[in-house]
Amino acid sequence: AARAELSPAMLRQLAMLEALRDAVPGAIVVGDSTQPIYAGNLYHDHDRPSGWFNAATGYGALGFAPGAAVGAALAAPGVPVICLIGDGGLQFSPGELRTAVDEGLPITFLLWNNAGFREIADAMQEAGTDVIGCTPSPLNLEPFAAACDLPFTSVENSPEALRAALTPSSGPRLIEIRVA
Repeated sequence: AARAELSPAMLRQLAMLEALRDAVPGAIVVGDSTQPIYAGNLYHDHDRPSGWFNAATGYGALGFAPGAAVGAALAAPGVPVICLIGDGGLQFSPGELRTAVDEGLPITFLLWNNAGFREIADAMQEAGTDVIGCTPSPLNLEPFAAACDLPFTSVENSPEALRAALTPSSGPRLIEIRVA
């Protein structure tokens, strides 16, 4: 009943989380402060205990997820780790992607690319204030991934495309979800 009251955007975010859960069962999902993580904190049912953690508390913990994903992968060898981060948040801690490469960790860096700090912009609009500082210049992700020695895939914002991209992987990779 609660889902009937959700916006179409939030329902799409939850559908992507369900596709992620179905494509990589038993994965540890580490989230940054990004739209689908906020939606998931409210309405997502993960498939394993201790498999969903993040710092999306509303206090601006941008950039938390890559380092936390490295820690999760080191603490749980053999368990796939998904780092769900936005394009804005990634710019706070890109170095951890190289750590994942150096250590050969099975982390999928899943980048929610909505061309800015959309969660913050939406909150500013809802509060009736001017939206400022929410459109940083975007990373060009394919050469960024190449510079990190990461395999790169870019997919549209659809559960089917995400499931197809999430084939098993033994090492780190970067998958962009094009939202904007």
